[in-house]
Amino acid sequence: MVKKIVALGGDGIGPEVVDAAVQVLESMGLDIEIQKPLCGEVAIKRFGTPFPKEAMELTNESDAILFGATEQASVFILAYLRWGLDTYANLRPIKYYEGVPTPIKDPEGIDFLIVRENSEGLYPGREGDLSLLAEKLPDYRDRLGKSFADYGPGKFAIRVFTNKGCQRIAKFACEKARERKAKGFPGKVTCVTKSNVLRESCGLFQKTCEEVIKNYPELKYEHFYVDDMARRIIRFPKDMDVIVTSNMFGDILSDLAAELMGGLGMAPSACIGDKYAYFEPVHGSAPDIAGKGIANPTASILSSVLMLDYLGMKDKAEELENAVKAVYKEGKVLTPDMGGKAKTTDFTRAVIEKLK
Repeated sequence: MVKKIVALGGDGIGPEVVDAAVQVLESMGLDIEIQKPLCGEVAIKRFGTPFPKEAMELTNESDAILFGATEQASVFILAYLRWGLDTYANLRPIKYYEGVPTPIKDPEGIDFLIVRENSEGLYPGREGDLSLLAEKLPDYRDRLGKSFADYGPGKFAIRVFTNKGCQRIAKFACEKARERKAKGFPGKVTCVTKSNVLRESCGLFQKTCEEVIKNYPELKYEHFYVDDMARRIIRFPKDMDVIVTSNMFGDILSDLAAELMGGLGMAPSACIGDKYAYFEPVHGSAPDIAGKGIANPTASILSSVLMLDYLGMKDKAEELENAVKAVYKEGKVLTPDMGGKAKTTDFTRAVIEKLK
């Protein structure tokens, strides 16, 4: 059965790297149909909205979504893909490929997965004026014994963790660890929180992970505080297998870990829910280089690898990943962020050539 894919370029370098990934996919002779509706900056100019009705309908009818990047004016697209479609599990693989420049002395063998809760925490942006909390919760006292009114003028941000959210991301991480163990990885889940300070929210996350993993006796489990974990990722990257953590911590740690594999230009991601999934590079819109034709499309192409795997095309996913590996191992066609002079189109052609 032909799979329907929607390619949403978005803003900045998003359209450039998504177009590169689409060209690669179209060269592979896959049973896929790729739709490329207008969205982002271009759609705003033509329709007055970043996400026109046609683009949204195609997205809702798709088997998978390939996304580029967004700027503030088009942030509704990202919000819809994440919260509208409830793609609650953000997978960010950290894998080193031979030939990629990295600050790590011995990067060979780095291969782990960060599973980031993608729907809760601080990121939905529940913010406002402190006076509102002072009015609505006059009797509340924090650990210091202060009321909200005691702090005077200021702002607040609310961090929400639910039982459902913690349970489903913990289970997702355990399932991924089980899959990886079958492939020869350690089968270890590392929970990351700040439960020594955030005892309620992080405490719930940690407690839930510990309860869920009891259903997976074949897996190992450990827990670290996020500040310690930042150090451990750099110091002991080859000890990592599957890391599960909350929204903001996962975002920060995965950007940090991306340097192990050469930077954000290399870092792919998958955002998966029960009904929908979208795939995007971890990097942003990079407006400073947009339109110059020098953006590194690797993260977008590797996101397509994750998409093919999700769609059940595992052999094709491996074929595409091997093509990317071959380009870097050869080291002749590298974009400026990798120390080369190649254009986006040059790298794209090089990957396609390796697929032949």
